[in-house]
Amino acid sequence: MSVLRSLSCVFAFLLAGGNLLHAAEPALTPVQVAYLNAETRKANEQFAARVAQITGTTPAAISKLMPPEGRIADPAVRVISTLEAQRKETLPDEMKAQINAAERDRRAAIASAREAAKNK
Repeated sequence: MSVLRSLSCVFAFLLAGGNLLHAAEPALTPVQVAYLNAETRKANEQFAARVAQITGTTPAAISKLMPPEGRIADPAVRVISTLEAQRKETLPDEMKAQINAAERDRRAAIASAREAAKNK
């Protein structure tokens, strides 16, 4: 494995909230994974619906703008930049703030689901 590949793996681990001082958590069971996937999908759908309402578009259109699951990309940044490119104008700061708030809520819901999945 090249040095660059090793560093990118470490960087991805740290971005994902990895901590080298704590032991690895046990893998989730199939039931826990199914629960987490369902809750993640629900959080993503709620984000898309909320952003669609903010921007006056459809949830399906917003869902298409979101990065695939597992990508290290901020959905709010991706949605804002794509909408601005499509509209050929900058979105108002208030609209950007509302989209960013929706993203914070999405991340909080997924984090909560991740914790709840451990008890399923």
